[in-house]
Amino acid sequence: MSSIATSTESEAPNTALSDQEKVESFDVSTYPDYVSSDLPPDVYRLRELSYLDEYESVWGQQWGCPGIGKLRKVALVRPTAHEINSLFTSHPNFFLLRYQSHVDIDQMIASHAAYADLLTEHGVKIEWMEFKNVWGAHGPMRKLFVCEEVRVVRGGAIIPRFGHASYKRGLEREFQRFLAEIGCPILLSVSGSGICEVAPMFVAMAEDAWIAGRSCAANQEGLDQVLPVMMHAGAKDIHIMNLNTIMNTFESGGEFHVDMVVAPVDHKVALIYPAGLDWDTYVWLRDRGFKLIEIPREEQRFAPANLILLEPGKVIITSHAPQTIKAVEAAGVEVIPFDSHGIMQGGTNGIKCITMELLRDPGPGLDD
Repeated sequence: MSSIATSTESEAPNTALSDQEKVESFDVSTYPDYVSSDLPPDVYRLRELSYLDEYESVWGQQWGCPGIGKLRKVALVRPTAHEINSLFTSHPNFFLLRYQSHVDIDQMIASHAAYADLLTEHGVKIEWMEFKNVWGAHGPMRKLFVCEEVRVVRGGAIIPRFGHASYKRGLEREFQRFLAEIGCPILLSVSGSGICEVAPMFVAMAEDAWIAGRSCAANQEGLDQVLPVMMHAGAKDIHIMNLNTIMNTFESGGEFHVDMVVAPVDHKVALIYPAGLDWDTYVWLRDRGFKLIEIPREEQRFAPANLILLEPGKVIITSHAPQTIKAVEAAGVEVIPFDSHGIMQGGTNGIKCITMELLRDPGPGLDD
């Protein structure tokens, strides 16, 4: 259960009047479709109000990270000894233990705590999520501290359906429970034959512009389910890119999440790994005036693009990519290096992978 009280829990209720007295004293003329006591609701007036006009009144707070504005709230899941279960370490390739089968859980926990402290230091509020049940659709789930995949747009959350490993299917149940606990509405759960690991497959490049991806982590049916929700939440320009895959070895494979190969670091400034970027996406970025910063091949193993944008021109990047950091700083961006070795142990993940973004301030649009 979340250790942070929701706004509705933390705000002291008005106890001067009973609920019945509050209802009796309510000014009926404040209903938007009220005309007079002699007439029924004016449904013509009601149609003028959108969901986004009303959802904060219903849920008690705002939600959404549709762009690159200042980051205000995230969710994190603390790693536990579950991550070093012998089932996982005895089958390292199947469980995507990319670079090592030995996991120092104490170091992982300490690294995660240091990351949480860093976010708090920079004014980001944290909602803590815990797993009630580690069993998924096909067996025990792993990498439970990786919670990025929920995409929260303006107005609520989109719950993913996983495609890159069977032991990820079932996380959506835990995500749904957690979102209900913190009072975040759910706009869509990917279903049917759809696959979409939403957040790492939809990267916001501006308040109204996104790069989405098609790979094992998002098929066309999944994209077809998610895209209308994104458009209703304010997206105007969504480019779909094709990503790589893995087969027998990590060394010969590529990246199947968009946020492993492209990330905004400032307004119209993006960090990219060209080997994972298709030509059409490169053109899309250039056509829209983005300044592009290249990640060196030898630093890609540390996933520099899997960063956290605190606000335009201020980012948290793995400290294991010094050439990338130097290039980003040369573009006028403030870089906060973070030693990600602890959280990257025994898995294919970076800083953003362990962060469920919940709320950002409105940021610049593509044409601003």
